[in-house]
Amino acid sequence: MNANRQPDDLSRQHEHTGPVSSRLNPLASTLDAAIAPSSLPITSTSADSTSQSPPSLDAFEWKRTINDTYFDLNVSFRQPNKFLGFLQHAKLLDIGVSHYHANTVHYDRGVQSADYDDSILITFPLTGDVRFIQKNRSLSAKPGQFFIELSNLPYEFYHLYEASLYVIKVPLTLLSAQIPTIERQFARSLSIDEGAGRLLVFQMKQILTLIHHQKLVDLEIKILEQQLLNLMVLTLSAPKEVMMSEMSAIQSVHLKRIEHYVNLNLANPDLSPNTVAAACHISVRYLHKLFASLPYSFSEWVKMLRLKQANHILKSKSYVTIEEIAHRVGYGDQSYFSRIYKQYFGYPPRDTPSTG
Repeated sequence: MNANRQPDDLSRQHEHTGPVSSRLNPLASTLDAAIAPSSLPITSTSADSTSQSPPSLDAFEWKRTINDTYFDLNVSFRQPNKFLGFLQHAKLLDIGVSHYHANTVHYDRGVQSADYDDSILITFPLTGDVRFIQKNRSLSAKPGQFFIELSNLPYEFYHLYEASLYVIKVPLTLLSAQIPTIERQFARSLSIDEGAGRLLVFQMKQILTLIHHQKLVDLEIKILEQQLLNLMVLTLSAPKEVMMSEMSAIQSVHLKRIEHYVNLNLANPDLSPNTVAAACHISVRYLHKLFASLPYSFSEWVKMLRLKQANHILKSKSYVTIEEIAHRVGYGDQSYFSRIYKQYFGYPPRDTPSTG
């Protein structure tokens, strides 16, 4: 495929950029006609809204566009003077959707910056073979697969030949219930099944087409984002690893057993690697090996679980004193508990918002 020839479904993305006289009936029928329309913020790579196809970007323009759309990345090219690519991007309320097409390029995200946004990227190859490395994990993903990129850890991403992708950028706060799965499955090649995964890819295509042809009102944007989020949740609820090895399956079983035991014993201040390893019938060395592939150590993970449990109790107001909360999650020192709680959540225990 030549980089100058774009996929048919994007070849007319700039034909209609102004107001239109009608919208898709399924969406329009759900809306109150009294709602005033508001423009959806769209990042377009085109300076000419009448062009019949997305313009190709050179290496310099590509670096700027990629960093504006995703994260701060170091971008390098095998042949900068021959590089061609395009990026069609739309920002909903909190979620960004992109169609990416480029020839050979390499990305490197360095150490975590102070102003990083706590988001993930979910990448779906449409054509070509892409490679991704993060936290000692290395994968190759092809069409029919997808993978998760964590924003807060360094990574490498590259493709040696021309590739086309769909990419979703979503804040982790919208996927709080899926965080355990995300932390286990990041940087792994996951399979798109015939259910939610396929519908998610179809939805991304439809969103990009709709947004670049229609002027949507706020409620329409909200509906589109909620539909997309629902499909993401379903897709991430039970992702299937591509060619999962017997060893990785065994490790997953051990991690689930450890998680179950720790959650039942958060009040125990002596919840040490030795204690947990003995209770789960594994060695301490093997326990640490299991956590070597995760974005945190065993101790950091236990601390996170304790603080999240404390936050849950505080929000429900089912307690008498802060000292009681500290003891219920395994901390004997109330002042230490209050200090690390504030560091983690940004507010002290007493200021935790109530959920009723």
